[in-house]
This record gives sequence, structure tokens and C-alpha cells, in this order.
Amino acid sequence: MQCFVKRNFTRTFEADKLPKLLYACKAEADLTKLPCVMQMHEDRLEILFIRHGRGIHTIGGRQYQTQEGDILIFNSGVIHDERANPQTGMSVYNCAVTNLKLEGMRENCLIIDGANPVLPSGALRKDIESLFSMIYSQLYSQNGGAEEISNHLLCSLITIILKQVDGAGVLEVANEDMLDKNIKKYIDEHCFEDLTLECISRALHISPSYLCNVFKKTTGYAPIQYITCRRIGKAQSLLLGTKYSATTIATMVGYDNSNYFNTLFTKIVGMTPIKYRKRWVDKGRIEEHQAL
Repeated sequence: MQCFVKRNFTRTFEADKLPKLLYACKAEADLTKLPCVMQMHEDRLEILFIRHGRGIHTIGGRQYQTQEGDILIFNSGVIHDERANPQTGMSVYNCAVTNLKLEGMRENCLIIDGANPVLPSGALRKDIESLFSMIYSQLYSQNGGAEEISNHLLCSLITIILKQVDGAGVLEVANEDMLDKNIKKYIDEHCFEDLTLECISRALHISPSYLCNVFKKTTGYAPIQYITCRRIGKAQSLLLGTKYSATTIATMVGYDNSNYFNTLFTKIVGMTPIKYRKRWVDKGRIEEHQAL
């Protein structure tokens, strides 16, 4: 049976403004049982698809109980935390995208700020999973033309997901006073520096005890706990996206003592930085990225 194109259509992307695929990942349950702690990227968007199982994802400060068939959107600049449900495990596809500019949105964003970042794939699940599978297979093969093919597949994937975004709701935003915002903004901007409660308190002209109370009420974390998680999350990204040594990465995320960094990383992630890198990345296939 022949199916004809019966209607004209408006292009999602301009010919000279196509999104660019940075990487694609296929992770089975043995990998996703390792938490991805407070990841945040200014230069890219991430799209995650849950193939099997369930997860516990915190995106932009909200926690979601996610499940098989869900699409998760991590806009640029949004902190997200990924953990598999320990009872079910979780298998996923994930890809990172840059150079995405959609009308009315910030660069490298697939949903507007405040929109629900967890979307059910519904009737489009098979198509979405197939596209992720083809993108991953092309990049894994390293055959000639794989990059071009995978980037064209990415455009199809994003176009399909946008159909699901159209029906997504907007979340009710909790009111935050200016002090809440200023504390979090200051910590996020300086968390990879030599930062203490006293430094933050002096900068914001509040007492350390008041700082801790306000921040814990807003985020659910004590300030130092939050800083530690941000640093370990950044370290995870650098371990997978660069060839830097664990010692260099420790310094980059704010730790002069590499032994202390290794201890913290192992406590939070469940294994040493070097074992984490070896578990996630095929030997010899770590690619350098300019910004992580």
C-alpha cells in the first residue's frame, strides 16, 4: 500500500541550524545501579528514554518516580539526579545534544522552563526506542558516515518528541523568596571553589545557622552536602567525557587532596573514580569535549 504526503509542513529546524549530537549511551541495569549525582550542563541538552524498569529522578529540584516508556528532558542549565529503583533496576538510552535552538526557548532546551520534564512515550514508544537504538548502533559501529546518519536520526527523534511535548502540562512553581534564590545561586556559581559555610555567610550577610536552615528547607540538602554532590556529579561527567586523570579531576571540582576525593566519590557512587570510568566507557573510546 502506498502512503502519500498529502500536506505541506513547516520545518522544525532551519537547514543551517540543525542540532548536533554529542554522544549516545545505552546503559543496562548493571550500570544504572550507580547513581548519577547532580549533573548539570550549560552547553547541552540531554534526552533519556527508560527502556525497562523504574527510576527515581530529581530534575530542577523536583523528584519524579519514573517508569518504562518515559522520556526525560534535561534542559541545559538544569540540575538533575538519576537513580534506578533498587527493586526493579533500570535500563536506558541517553543522548546529549547541542546547537539546538527552538523558537521561544533558551538555547539547548526542548521544553519551556516550568514544563513537565517527564513525558510518557505512549503510542510513539516503538518509534522512539527504534530511533535511539539506531543512533546508538551507528555511533558504536564507528563506520564511515555514522556521524552524519546519527545526526539526521537525531532530528527525527527530536521532531517526534516535540509532538509529546505539545501535550505536556506546566508544573506549579513553588514560591521562593529572594534570599532562597540568592543562596542557591551563590552556591551554584562557587561550588567548585574553596567554599565553606563561613564564606557563604559572609558573602550573603547572614549567619551560618540561618543559612543552613533556609537552604535545607528549600532544597532538602544541607549546604555542604549539596556542594559535595555537585562536585561528585561534575567529577562523574569529567571522568566519562575527558581523559583527565582522577587527580586532575579532583582539583578541578574543588579538592586538593585526591585521597579525600577518592573516599567521597566511593562513598557516594559506590566505587572508585577509576573503576567508575572503566565500568562506563569502553577502553580507548573516551572522547574529549570542550565543556562539561
